[in-house]
Amino acid sequence: MAQIKTKEQINKIKKACGITDAIFTKLLRQDLKSMTEIELRDFILYQIKIRKLKPSFKPIVTSGEKAGNEIHPQSTSSILSGFVIIDFGVVYEKYMSDMTRTIFIGTPTVEQEMLYNLILRSELLGIVHSKAGIACASVDSVVRESLGKYKKYFIHMLGHGVGTKIHEGPRLYYKLTKPKLKENMVITIEPGIYIKNKLGIRIEDTCLITNKACVALTKSPKELIIFK
Repeated sequence: MAQIKTKEQINKIKKACGITDAIFTKLLRQDLKSMTEIELRDFILYQIKIRKLKPSFKPIVTSGEKAGNEIHPQSTSSILSGFVIIDFGVVYEKYMSDMTRTIFIGTPTVEQEMLYNLILRSELLGIVHSKAGIACASVDSVVRESLGKYKKYFIHMLGHGVGTKIHEGPRLYYKLTKPKLKENMVITIEPGIYIKNKLGIRIEDTCLITNKACVALTKSPKELIIFK
């Protein structure tokens, strides 16, 4: 029953998502080309702290070639470069948000832009395909297959429930046949690819399931943002 959220609970999650978007907007105004992963992570933590809130989890900031090596890496003292995965959320009155955006520092190659747009299209496809009554496994499968030859680099489930815990049911994964999406569930849609020693890309929204649709509650822009 905890997977089905009340109107009040949904409003708290929406508030958490709005704060997450506001922090991301402020983040984009920083001199990211001269920041390290740790500095950007700490900037996010500071923005959460001054709002007298707590993070949903320790923010993930990783970039460059090593961004493809782990799903949940530790931030380092390396200067941000190439694709930068930024994954964070906040807790508002016990309810959480979860959002990932990937930006680019430098000038992306044609292949890099293609891969980013591939993940963006797959994330949007996951949102479009999701609604009450649809099997969670089906959503994961549709998104996974849309990645074509790159699906082997998608090494985690498509999404999970969000509430008072950052990982709740249901889990959106092609190997789990039973769960179905239900009205007023709050889930993440978060496809990604991780090519070892080359790059990592992930795009994630916290979403509300309705009878007719899946509505992204995190609203930050998803087109590729480039800092040259």
